[in-house]
Amino acid sequence: MILHVIGALSRRLFLKTSGAILTGLLLLSVPVGANETTSVKATPALWVVEKGDAKTYLMGSFHLLPKNYDWYHGPVRTSFEAADEMVMETVLDQAGMAAVQAIVMRNSSFTDADTLKNHLDDAHYQKMLGFSKAMMGLDEATAQKMKPWFMAINLSVLSIMSSGMDPNSGVDKILEARARSRQIAVTGLETPTEQMSALIHHPLPVQTAMLTDTLDKLDDFKSYIDLYLSAWASGDNDKIAEAMVEDMEKYEAMYQALLVQRNENWMPGIEGYLGNGKTSFIVVGAAHLVGKDGIVKMLRDKGYNVIKLQ
Repeated sequence: MILHVIGALSRRLFLKTSGAILTGLLLLSVPVGANETTSVKATPALWVVEKGDAKTYLMGSFHLLPKNYDWYHGPVRTSFEAADEMVMETVLDQAGMAAVQAIVMRNSSFTDADTLKNHLDDAHYQKMLGFSKAMMGLDEATAQKMKPWFMAINLSVLSIMSSGMDPNSGVDKILEARARSRQIAVTGLETPTEQMSALIHHPLPVQTAMLTDTLDKLDDFKSYIDLYLSAWASGDNDKIAEAMVEDMEKYEAMYQALLVQRNENWMPGIEGYLGNGKTSFIVVGAAHLVGKDGIVKMLRDKGYNVIKLQ
């Protein structure tokens, strides 16, 4: 459950701010499947929310994608090209990058005598040492000083990248470039600092659950990525909820912080876009839109007419 969430929060933030260890490894890695040329047609979930004459489109994003996924067609293309403004989870400018980098540096490592060995059982600790050595070249002294969230995100991002997932092919990245070429406004529902804080400011037991879940999934990583991709590409609400949301609910603190609380925080902004008289195109991670705590249900509960286009 954590892998797709980490991908969502890290694509624009972590890959640009994490520091020399990960950056160097990413530059040296050769993604498996990166040269795949067979096009995969996707029909990601898309809704229109209506209020009077105003329209707002909601699209479920996948923040990193293989280069061969074809999703910018049909209702997605028509809706996006009709929009007056684009809204993302967050817009990362230079000031935001600096702020996030400072947060990461302050919160990435134990500064006292504590180590990961004190928080992981022996089996997961040995697994962590093996993966961190193989994937990052870290010795035990260095690896054990990383906080659980930081180790989890390092291992996850490297696995995502080595599986042929490309941050430059992510839905947000592609749409942001198109919006800027059209010279329409691009805004965010939260600041970069708020987004990163949702990931890192958790008690150590919650961070440890995040790391152990990541370690357990790395053995069969590709099957999880394939599951998430298939659900997203289908645009099927139930498949998306089953693949991306239901397993996350087992980790209540993470579920509340990464999904529910952020959805609730975004709602006033989304309603503001609905009332500004413009046609807005809002793109957020697909997991945020579906399920009992999803934005689509929240809007319907408030009386908005929300129609699924695909």
